[in-house]
Amino acid sequence: MLKARDGRDPGELAAMDIDTHLGDGVLRRKYVATMFDILAPGYDLFTRVFSFGMDRGWKKRLIEEGVKRAAVKPRILDLACGTGDIAMALAERTASPLAVGLDCSQQMLVEASRRFGDGAPSISLVAGNMLDLCVADDSVDMVSVGYGIRNASDYAQALREIGRVLKPGGILLNLDFYKPASRLWCKLFLWYMWHAGRLAGWLWYREPIVFGYISPSIRRYLTLDEFDTALRQAGFAIEWRWSGLGGGIGLHVARRL
Repeated sequence: MLKARDGRDPGELAAMDIDTHLGDGVLRRKYVATMFDILAPGYDLFTRVFSFGMDRGWKKRLIEEGVKRAAVKPRILDLACGTGDIAMALAERTASPLAVGLDCSQQMLVEASRRFGDGAPSISLVAGNMLDLCVADDSVDMVSVGYGIRNASDYAQALREIGRVLKPGGILLNLDFYKPASRLWCKLFLWYMWHAGRLAGWLWYREPIVFGYISPSIRRYLTLDEFDTALRQAGFAIEWRWSGLGGGIGLHVARRL
């Protein structure tokens, strides 16, 4: 059965006009939090199915590259932590003494706590906003973000906050969708994401817009080259970068200068 077992009513999201909410910073935060509260119970299955299993490979590759460059026993902050898969993998691979997962969705944090169980590394879970982190300056060795910066209402502010909390020399691991630079491929890519997302929303929830958000969010976001520029402007040096899907997906490891 594809439908999620619990979570918020998908009708709440359907009642929100997507263009109005994505075009306003405050409303966008409300929309994103509501959406991920709805998605949380079935999110891991959805990402595997929707990406044809590629999501696991993307995350594994990013984690491998990040671990290569990690400090000894780093302090880790995982933003938009979702169900906690990246946070758990990094904490285990690096023997981190302190790992924190932060998300705007309370239901995602519930799912993360279920994943961790009793035998997982000690990872603290916090509800919060990546544009205003409740973390001290220069206090973290590693920040990881999976599909999160694109959903922030101000990506430049998110990068500034990440730079603020990272120690000099600390690293950022980032995985996200991007707007392909090729006009033709961009149109085809967004067309597919829109229709495939709406089909998935109908299959899971009988409400197409639940996953229909992905295409509009990418359309309003950056190309990979534009994100590279944003990283440099925020005080990062890109140490490793990989892209796939014709520029529709990108992985970065960047070091704070």
